[in-house]
Amino acid sequence: MGTFYILVIMFHPKEIKKILSIESCARVLLGGTLIDGTGKPPIKDSVVIIKGEYILAVGKKNEVKIPERSEIYDISGMTIMPGLIDAHCHFSGMGVSMLRSVGLRDTPSLEAAMKKLQERTMELKKGEWIQGRGWDESKWPENRYPTKIDLDKVSTDHPIYISRVCGHAGIANSLAMKLAGIDENTPQPSRGSFDIGKDGSPTGVFRDSGGMVTKNIPSISEDLMVEGILKASDYALSLGCTGIQDAGVGPITIKAYQTALKEGKLKVRAFIMLSGEAQDNSYALGIKTGFGNNLLKIGSTKLMIDGSLGARTALLFEPYSDDPTTKGLPMMDPNQLKERAKKAHLNNSQIAIHAIGDLAIEYAIDAIQYALKSEPRKNHRHRIEHCEILTASQIERIKELGIIPSVQPNFVGEWAGPGSMYEQRLGLERNKLNNPYRFLIDEGITICFGSDGMPFGPIYGLWSAVNHGIKGSRISLVEAVKCYTLNSAFSSFEEDLKGSVEPGKLADITIVEKDMTTIPSDEIKDVKVYMTIIGGNILYHKEN
Repeated sequence: MGTFYILVIMFHPKEIKKILSIESCARVLLGGTLIDGTGKPPIKDSVVIIKGEYILAVGKKNEVKIPERSEIYDISGMTIMPGLIDAHCHFSGMGVSMLRSVGLRDTPSLEAAMKKLQERTMELKKGEWIQGRGWDESKWPENRYPTKIDLDKVSTDHPIYISRVCGHAGIANSLAMKLAGIDENTPQPSRGSFDIGKDGSPTGVFRDSGGMVTKNIPSISEDLMVEGILKASDYALSLGCTGIQDAGVGPITIKAYQTALKEGKLKVRAFIMLSGEAQDNSYALGIKTGFGNNLLKIGSTKLMIDGSLGARTALLFEPYSDDPTTKGLPMMDPNQLKERAKKAHLNNSQIAIHAIGDLAIEYAIDAIQYALKSEPRKNHRHRIEHCEILTASQIERIKELGIIPSVQPNFVGEWAGPGSMYEQRLGLERNKLNNPYRFLIDEGITICFGSDGMPFGPIYGLWSAVNHGIKGSRISLVEAVKCYTLNSAFSSFEEDLKGSVEPGKLADITIVEKDMTTIPSDEIKDVKVYMTIIGGNILYHKEN
């Protein structure tokens, strides 16, 4: 037992005094199959001992001495992992959407989606906004975007705006466009675009330009954001998620996070990436990536160069296979991206660039390289968010520059199979370049996993990575767990604190009901979370 005490002293000398003075109240997780997050083989019949906030000892059953008067949890037949960390989501926005938007994600058809919106009209007064989120035309038999015609059938008394699952396309009804002053004479915006019908008038489809419409929606209050963070926290805990990285927040949302922290409504560990004016404000104040505490930290500078494949706004070298008229839409001039990246780098902020298409990734790599040339720095951990369609040369440059691809295996689970949305947009050959996890890992590149909320849920992400629609890109369960735990912690400079089940680490732990190492890989997505622990405290326990 003394060996384990020495390990704790090495990591947390202050905590050892508490551990040595208290012989009771250790929490013991006994008998589960441990996937510890380090990439090592699973340990059957494991023992994990928690004391206070930290992990005290780890090993095999009957090989680790259990302290007297311990609180023992028999988790035989289950899987124990480090707390799963979503390295890219829109956490606060997800919570607010859960409170005020019509959920359209699981609608089986366009007709069903319109019916759900129709039901919301019964709850509102005339003139009040209806918002919806999550529709995905690739899952509908109609396989087309809605238009203003569809939404006008829902209501002409309520302005309506519904966002696609990716957030990069949205649909407005005629009243919403009228309120925004958008008609056949409206010029295209400098960023994004909106579709024009054969009659010369807008169809209601907005591609990375929805702000033209949504600017008229009543603003979200800080109180609503705080309640959204609470809602999202409880949801995350039920899915085994102990940490999140919110990919792009402004000043009001930062305030909401602080209030939620103060009021105990932020229940998961949050690393928040800065967008817009929050970036320059942080530079002026000298706030660096990592400022904060173990529950809430300032994260990266979030930049964007393209949109999404679903909206056909991701930037490609060659035209879309299902729409040869476009190669995507830039969200920023590449030279501007370089200067913004350089500014972030010089202000000691981690860079996180949204880049999905191969052309966008080229621009992102160029920008990070440009920033590093201005002031070389090891261990910068600059990131490319999504980083989906990669060429061989880009993989080599990413490795050479030490860039972290922050990827979303949930996308693969949703859109990577035969005849899928990816295949439609990219064609058979180009789709082979899509989300090449196996190749990235084999090159020794650290990749971290997130969901982008499509859908939110790390267990689904594990299943997606293990069962990748492109067989040559599949990875093992152990590798996938590492990407969702230790690698995600590494991406936020916190790998010494969390991300693995090892003595001295924070006791952030996820337990699922089945042994995922023995069930068929296709069943992983159906495994339910049994317990979620953060800092030694059980914050979610599945009811019997």
